[in-house]
Amino acid sequence: MFLISTFRHCGRAMLVASLVSLGCSSKLPGEPRLKTTPVTGIVYVDGEPAIALTVECHPESSDCPIKHPVIASTDAKGKFDLGMYVAGDGLPEGTYRLVFIWQGIGLNQRDRLKGYYANPSKSKTKITVIAGNHEDLGVINLSTKGPS
Repeated sequence: MFLISTFRHCGRAMLVASLVSLGCSSKLPGEPRLKTTPVTGIVYVDGEPAIALTVECHPESSDCPIKHPVIASTDAKGKFDLGMYVAGDGLPEGTYRLVFIWQGIGLNQRDRLKGYYANPSKSKTKITVIAGNHEDLGVINLSTKGPS
């Protein structure tokens, strides 16, 4: 049972890494690229920069030009840059909800945020991207004890 759980989490991490390496593009070959606007932010957990935390950006409505989450990971300072086609190129215009998952490294693959911030429909972090306006989300403060 332990090995199955470990492989399941490793599989998710590999899927996230694959999507990030592919730029998470929803563009089919031959389709024009959508215009994107940079979206950046910093994530702190319990007052400290969250290193290697996964940020998923989910379209809020069905009329959004993208139909899948765009995924980024935080760096050593907790900073992330969302990218639709390549890391940091941003998102098309639209409204999105962010979710945050912070998996441990090695055998401890559980979400260190205990799933408190992993449900897009319950996310309190909502952004509206307007073409040409760099969206700097500033510092997003999370807690291992859940939202306050």
